[in-house]
Amino acid sequence: MTRQIADGFQNPTLIELEARVRGLETQVAHLTELVKELSGDQRESS
Repeated sequence: MTRQIADGFQNPTLIELEARVRGLETQVAHLTELVKELSGDQRESS
């Protein structure tokens, strides 16, 4: 079973890795903005 999984796995290409990194960077940027907004909202209501 392990061998079947290993045989079917292919390392991602450089282009695929770059796309993943860009996607993660975008997610981090969105999450950072959300945290800033939520933190600002909490400070104003305190």
